Amino acid sequence: MGLTVVLRHLKSEAPPIAAPESHADPYYGLGSHPDCVGRIWEELNTALPVDCRAIVYGTPSLVEPKSGVVIALAYGTSYALQIPQGKRGDALAAGCKQGQRWSSGGSTDAGTQFGIGWVFGGWAKEEGGWLREVVEEVQTPRVL
Repeated sequence: MGLTVVLRHLKSEAPPIAAPESHADPYYGLGSHPDCVGRIWEELNTALPVDCRAIVYGTPSLVEPKSGVVIALAYGTSYALQIPQGKRGDALAAGCKQGQRWSSGGSTDAGTQFGIGWVFGGWAKEEGGWLREVVEEVQTPRVL
């Protein structure tokens, strides 16, 4: 699910994983727009069966707690999330984007930065349900 790609991109001098309350002001002090932090921590997290809020290498994120799989993260003035297999077309139709253009003129491709199955969020009402599917998939044991 792109865990290695996500962690490689986020890796910094900050601790690998920390609780939201470990930072004095995570909404304004971790480099992401507070609306994006609020979107993932207050809105999308409530759609999940378990609290997934975390700070990963200094980035507000949602992490499935048992597996440690990152499923969403705040990213500057945007946020990125994993989409369940087969739902990418639905996500793009609902307003999510594969790429993000920045005011600096640069751009970021979610699949390249975070791994296959990742998109930039579009504030779509379906996003919480998609993340719930990802969590359920991660929590389901696989028989080899």
